[in-house]
Amino acid sequence: MQTTDYQILKDQFLLQPIGYREVARNEILALDETHFQIGNAVLDFSPQVSSDIDRFIGLKANQSQLAERSYGANGISNLRNFFAQASQNDDDRVILVADLNHRNIHKIFRTREHLIPPESFFEFAEMFMDKNRYEPEAVEYDNGTEISIRMKSLDPQVMTFAKDDDFISNGLWLRWNPSEVAFGNYYERLVCSNGMTQMSQNRLMRANSLGDEKMVNTLMAVNGESPALKQNMTLMLNNAQTAIHTKASVYEMGVGARLLQHFGVDAYDAEQLIPYEENRTCYEQSGYPVNAEGLRQAVSSMTVWQIFNILTAFATHTPAWTPHDLRRPQLMEQSVSLLNHKRNIIEYHNVFG
Repeated sequence: MQTTDYQILKDQFLLQPIGYREVARNEILALDETHFQIGNAVLDFSPQVSSDIDRFIGLKANQSQLAERSYGANGISNLRNFFAQASQNDDDRVILVADLNHRNIHKIFRTREHLIPPESFFEFAEMFMDKNRYEPEAVEYDNGTEISIRMKSLDPQVMTFAKDDDFISNGLWLRWNPSEVAFGNYYERLVCSNGMTQMSQNRLMRANSLGDEKMVNTLMAVNGESPALKQNMTLMLNNAQTAIHTKASVYEMGVGARLLQHFGVDAYDAEQLIPYEENRTCYEQSGYPVNAEGLRQAVSSMTVWQIFNILTAFATHTPAWTPHDLRRPQLMEQSVSLLNHKRNIIEYHNVFG
């Protein structure tokens, strides 16, 4: 990435019409399903933000549904306010993000620290790259609330997953939202002779403030020689070897398919990539239980490695998302979590022979 391209994307992000406000959770008073009062202001919250608030205060969906059936919309509001006042204090803070075009609150982040300005994040990222001999490789972001900078080393290191499967191992990324800065590493693999590459990303650490000198120094010290990076790399290499030789359970296939749908892939297209429903139906028709426990004991038609490769290849190369779409690194990170999850090696049922 050219320096001018990085600067253009940085400026595009910073110039978006976004408003942030930090408040104590117990300052937010529910009026109805999507309207909340903070001080003298009445604000329109998106349904997702309303759902996030319920999650923060420990209000379960069945509880709010029961309140609505019994007492109508006022019942939900009263229950939300009761939970909020009973379980929160001034130290439990949230950051509200306003979409100024649609004039509503469209994201909320929970934090016990204070809002991290995006300008501070970019300043830290540029200091880090200057100190550790990295340069920006890509910038990915959403509509003003999260951004990720992928950085490549000026001294790249190459390792091997398997035969003819080399990868650059010391790439790093930084990701920001108003409540935290996250740090991780990425692997860039050459997956075929025509030069196509494939990315995977993994989180190493996070910080809720850039005002903590000790934490900033810890983040600044991360590089290709860091023990945490090497430990993470060894773990992934070992898990990759296991995944290459291990059939996924149908349950694990379902996790992969749901990841695609979580990031906006429709159910039909997700099934074409990871045929979870097809595998599940095979077991159901053969008389096996298809609850969660049954699917964990059911051998699928794919290896764990195949599922991982499908997810990371989609995240890297899909034309359905713009090159800077933040869903790419987010799906990569979730794919690595699936790969690193302890394999549930037990006595499997197998309808595929």
